[in-house]
Amino acid sequence: MKQHAVERMKLGENVSALARELGVDRTLLYLWRARTQRGREPGPEGPIDVRQIRIQELETKIAGLEGALGRKGMELDFFAGALRRIAESRQKSENNGGTASTRKSAGEPQRGKAKKAAKRGN
Repeated sequence: MKQHAVERMKLGENVSALARELGVDRTLLYLWRARTQRGREPGPEGPIDVRQIRIQELETKIAGLEGALGRKGMELDFFAGALRRIAESRQKSENNGGTASTRKSAGEPQRGKAKKAAKRGN
């Protein structure tokens, strides 16, 4: 299971989603990956540096966050445009420039106490 999870991480799968799927903490997946990488034979560049592993993890995380930020920017642009179009359509459809705040100003017939009060005032 550990080796399979590490392989999926290498393929770029979302670590949080993978952790939820496996029922483990996300940091445990990073620990498995670090142990797997340390267990390998040193390559031509020499032994694996733990700091370099951390740098790679953070660069991957930054790339994911930049992507999320870009998607949020696109969503913001979409909704701002939608609100602008709604506001424009409302301005075109309004006859008097605004909605009535009371029944009297809207021209609706008065009812009940308001009608009696209006009669007394006249």
